[in-house]
Amino acid sequence: MTKLALLVGRGDLANAAQQAIKAHYDGAYCVWSMVGESADETKNIDVGQPLELIDRLRADGITTLCAVGNVDLSPQLRANVGKYLVEHYQGKLDVSDMGLETAYRTIAKDARVDIKGIHELIPELLALTGDIAGPSIAAKASDVEQLIRVARSIARTDLGQSVVFHATRPIAAEDALGTDSLLSRAKEIADRIRITKGEMVLVKVAKPQQSGLGDLPTIGPRTIEMCADAGIGAIVVEGGKCLIAEREMFSKMAEEHKISVVGWG
Repeated sequence: MTKLALLVGRGDLANAAQQAIKAHYDGAYCVWSMVGESADETKNIDVGQPLELIDRLRADGITTLCAVGNVDLSPQLRANVGKYLVEHYQGKLDVSDMGLETAYRTIAKDARVDIKGIHELIPELLALTGDIAGPSIAAKASDVEQLIRVARSIARTDLGQSVVFHATRPIAAEDALGTDSLLSRAKEIADRIRITKGEMVLVKVAKPQQSGLGDLPTIGPRTIEMCADAGIGAIVVEGGKCLIAEREMFSKMAEEHKISVVGWG
């Protein structure tokens, strides 16, 4: 018998994933909160304690594990998880996002569970190529490719997955504080240097080394809301490598705010 454990954090994607699993997943499953927000303490899980996580997975008969949503990855959590490889496999301590991915894959293997991204369980969450939402735009392929290349080069450093451009000039990049912070900074920059509303572009890409174990880049209603406030007129994502949360509401808001959303690839 197979059983899925869906580990959820915060945000639009966590909510959308729970709804999608409930509607479309055929097997047995349970939902655990990675951020301690379940009123039922037995449904909270500390992902910063590898041995406890392994014991919990085994005790509950979990065969497949999927984590989705925002989690505060504190230095202490990163160190605790990274030390698992050091102590049990004589590995090198790596507290980067990719180091955490390697550690969690090892933890899952030791717990004898398969680990999957939410896009593997619910493919409908993936953004496709072409026009996704909002007004259709005619963009030069060479210009879009340049934006994607720059965003990928930044993502390769493990800094972040999003960059805001004015024309082909990058003006702000995502950091450890995430996309919301990026869009707030982009608004401040646009106000200060007098960028006309609608001329900025948000580009979101997967990290070149990213497998999708954790969340792929994600857009949702909040993205549209913050882009509209910042004066961003278009969003470009990699088709097949980005997730869309609450797609119906997302598309409605993109139309209302006249923000073009395009999948590239």
